Amino acid sequence: FVGRVLCVQDTGINAEYMGFIMGLYKGSIAILLCLLLQGYFVKSRFEPFGEEAPDQKYRKHVNHPKPVSVLWGSTKKPYPTNTWWQNLVLNNGDQTVNTFPYILKAKVDSMCFTLPNFIETKDYVLSNYIDEWCISLPQSTGHKIVGYDELSATLRYQLQDSVATFPLVQGSPWVVTQYQNVKPEIRTINALLVVIDEDGKRYNPSESPVIAPSSKIILVMNNDHKWLIYFDTKIPLRVTLQMVSGTTTYTGAMKIAALDKEETATVFDQYRNAFAIGANLDYSVAEEVARIRYEWIVSGKGPLLMLAMPHHMDAFDNPTVVESIKYRTIRGTLTGISGKVWEFQEFLQRYLWDSPKPIDPEKLPEIQKALEQDYKYLPVEKDPYFFGIQIGKLAKMALIADQIGDVEKAKYIRSNLIKEMEPWLLGTNKDKLVYDTTYGGIVSTDGLQQESADFGNGYYNDHHYHYGYHLFTLAVIGRQIPEFVEKYKEPILTYLRDYANPSKEDKYFPITRHKDWFGWHSYASGLFEFADGRNQESTSEAILGYYAIVLLGTVYKHVEMIKYGRLLLAMEIRATRKYWHMPKDSKIYPEVFKQNRMVGILWSNKVDYATWFGKYDLFIHCIQMLPFLPPTESSLDRPFIQEEYEVIKNKNEPVDWIPFRVAAHAIIDKDAAWTEAIPLKEFHTGTSRTIILHWIATRPQSVIINSCLLYTSPSPRDLSTSRMPSSA
Repeated sequence: FVGRVLCVQDTGINAEYMGFIMGLYKGSIAILLCLLLQGYFVKSRFEPFGEEAPDQKYRKHVNHPKPVSVLWGSTKKPYPTNTWWQNLVLNNGDQTVNTFPYILKAKVDSMCFTLPNFIETKDYVLSNYIDEWCISLPQSTGHKIVGYDELSATLRYQLQDSVATFPLVQGSPWVVTQYQNVKPEIRTINALLVVIDEDGKRYNPSESPVIAPSSKIILVMNNDHKWLIYFDTKIPLRVTLQMVSGTTTYTGAMKIAALDKEETATVFDQYRNAFAIGANLDYSVAEEVARIRYEWIVSGKGPLLMLAMPHHMDAFDNPTVVESIKYRTIRGTLTGISGKVWEFQEFLQRYLWDSPKPIDPEKLPEIQKALEQDYKYLPVEKDPYFFGIQIGKLAKMALIADQIGDVEKAKYIRSNLIKEMEPWLLGTNKDKLVYDTTYGGIVSTDGLQQESADFGNGYYNDHHYHYGYHLFTLAVIGRQIPEFVEKYKEPILTYLRDYANPSKEDKYFPITRHKDWFGWHSYASGLFEFADGRNQESTSEAILGYYAIVLLGTVYKHVEMIKYGRLLLAMEIRATRKYWHMPKDSKIYPEVFKQNRMVGILWSNKVDYATWFGKYDLFIHCIQMLPFLPPTESSLDRPFIQEEYEVIKNKNEPVDWIPFRVAAHAIIDKDAAWTEAIPLKEFHTGTSRTIILHWIATRPQSVIINSCLLYTSPSPRDLSTSRMPSSA
């Protein structure tokens, strides 16, 4: 019975055929066959959505005006443009990267790092970087990237007759230097008070500059920080108040970790022989569950210690937790995990075209009236983003017309969608899209000519926003006019390949351009260098970008496309709720900042209560909400909005953003929001009266039963549920 239920739920499996299987096989064998058909036991990763160069019939090939930096070393295109370590290859490559828990700077003659302290205000929280330690690399001419994967990047410094390599792995408790014939030397801006060797002998650096050969030392600093250093073998060391150095050349690893107290070193002793130098990322997607797997690539033998973020802990499948290892970061507390393989289970929602709940019949006439006024709207903007947001609004109204059964208006709107989108596909619009042969991606003509044009599109900023709106619109066309999306399948798939390519086999686009596979959210900032690292503002538009993949896969009947979209979408929603939303019970941010309830911009090293375009509260909150689509059901959950709405309920500027505030109110009080919406006159360019009224009319109705507040439609899955960990 279980096997039959599992299989029949998958729309790709014929129920009669499964009945035959169930009659032929019994019990677990039948279930196993079913799971195989469903994709529970499938090879990891997905096939590319294309392997050929973009057709120049649609996308002219051009060179990028920003040349590829020598810091890329021998790495070849396609180049990642939005990765967490992007600062290492931009300009001089000397701005910060955050591996969590350490923030590092790769300078010409040193690798500097800190375990940051924090500056906490109502407007921002900052991981404060200083050159707390610098690993000296004399005679170096700088670093180059020698390898990377989804969770790591490896830098190498070539010295005169020697080499120093730094495997930067997200979640590593170590800052690792792999030396080849180098005298180790580290310097600090603070002062060493005490040095403790592996035998427990304590040295005062000002009195005993030379310590016995040791493979382990603990450093006690004057700023209350404590540091642990391991070498592979015992080496003679010299210490001063601000330096530790080897007295002979050394080949091997130096591993440095911050300690909360001296006694924690005994825990690290168990893990001193192994460290991660990279990772293999795998995933599989079944009907309702995705499984994500990190297999850490390890140097050395013995157990491996790594650090998990809060969202990892929520989704972990049976981790071995090292309770005594904790680090505070800008993403909350990291937790020690023992093991070379991490596995996560992510439950997936089903989002298709329409809202999960039907339109309230009492409110239908007002929606029909609004659609009558709105359906002839046409976009006026010509850049990829504002055109996208405007054409996306029109596409959403086509779906509303579908849902209310107004065939003529739906047909009329789609005819306009085709007229507007076709020039973008053919490359005949003014700001046409082209293929950049330098980095590997689809960029706008104006964006190439001026880096600030088109919101930085030419320099790979915000592609998952811009092209997400375009793909959403194309999917809406394809729902009723499949021949159109078949005719233009090649240029349509170049949109998709640009920001959501799943495979290294596609040699023309990087893998999932914006996604941070450790943080699970996206970064938007492209080839722009920032002192605070990478950033993303609008999570809701990132969610739209991944939702569009699901819809496009549905139109093309492409199972892997649907699955990949659902995976990326679920990851983005989980990270959004964890790191952008700040309910009262959140433990990520300090209270002084948490009272804002919504993060405006999330950086590698910082969070801001602000946006790129202003500090109005409605800007900050509602840029994390628009454009209100089916996945919003999960990203904006009712308990959170109940708290968050208190911050914005009396905010009335700018006027054209008020409809988004009203839409948020509908999540907790549908009838009050409806009353507020009826007299609205001004609407943001990304929405309309029709869309706002439709959203309100499809909210669940609350009822009171035995003094308990319930809802007539199911709420999204609880994203905070964790697996039960075992303890080490």
